[in-house]
Amino acid sequence: MDDDRRHLLTIGRFAGMTGIAAKRLRHYDAVGLLCPAVTDQETGYRLYSLDQLDTGVLVGLLHDLEVPLAEIAVLIGPGAAERTRDVLREHRRHILERRAETDRILARIDRALEVDHGLLPYAGELVTLDPIWVVSVRTTTPQPEIDPNYARCLGELRQRLAGLGVAASGREIVLYHNPLQWYEGLEMEVCLPIAPSDAAAAGAWQLPGGAAARTLCLGPYTDIWRALATLLAWAAQRDHVVCGPVREFYVVDERDTDDPAGFVTELTLPVRSRKDSGS
Repeated sequence: MDDDRRHLLTIGRFAGMTGIAAKRLRHYDAVGLLCPAVTDQETGYRLYSLDQLDTGVLVGLLHDLEVPLAEIAVLIGPGAAERTRDVLREHRRHILERRAETDRILARIDRALEVDHGLLPYAGELVTLDPIWVVSVRTTTPQPEIDPNYARCLGELRQRLAGLGVAASGREIVLYHNPLQWYEGLEMEVCLPIAPSDAAAAGAWQLPGGAAARTLCLGPYTDIWRALATLLAWAAQRDHVVCGPVREFYVVDERDTDDPAGFVTELTLPVRSRKDSGS
C-alpha cells in the first residue's frame, strides 16, 4: 500500500496542479462529481491518482466557464464525447441570455448617471393636454393577457375605420381606468385619434384635455408599471388629484426599433390641484 501511495497526490498537490481549490474538491467529493482515488479511513485524508489529473483539469476549466455541476457531470461521464457539443451549445445560449440581461442593466445604470433627478429614471412634469377626438374599444382584461387583448381591440378599431373609409390621425392611445385595482381585472380602452371632420361619421367622442402629470418610460414595457407608480407618487407629493384614466402613448415602439431598450412610452395622468378640488 505504501508503494502505491507514492504515486498518489494529496488534496493540496492535486488542487495546485488542477487549479481547483481544496475546499471545492471536498465539495466535489461530497456530491460524487470528482472523488479521490483513496480516502484514508483513519485520518480522512483524500488522495488522488495521477490518471485523475486530466479529469481534474477539465473540471476546473468547465468551472471557470461557469458550467453548472449537473452539466459538468455529463461532460466527464460515460459517453461524454457524443454530448459535449449539445451541452456546451446550451450553456452558451444561457451565457448569451445573461449577457443580454447584463447589457440591459448597464444601460439602466448609464441612464441613471446621465440624469440629474436621482436614481429613479422617471422625471415627472406638469403639462397641458389638448382635447382629441377618438374612437375606442373598451375591455376588461387580466394583466397577463393585456398584450393579446390590446392587439384584438386595435384590430377591431382599424377594421371599423377602414369600413368607414376613415383614417386614423395618429398612433393609438391606451387608457387604463383602474390601474390600482388591476388585480380585479384591468379596465383597458384602446383609442385611435381621428380628425375632427371625421368625428361624426366615425361615432367618435372627445378625450378631454387639461392639466396632466407626465413622464417617459425609456426601455422595455416591463418598466411601465414602475414608471406609473413613480408618476403617481410625483403627483401626490405635489398635491395633485388624479381625475381621469392613465393614458399610455407609444412614442417609439417595435414599429420603430427591434431593440426594446430603445422604446419610449409616454404616460400621462389627468390631474387637478387638491386645493382647487377642495378634497
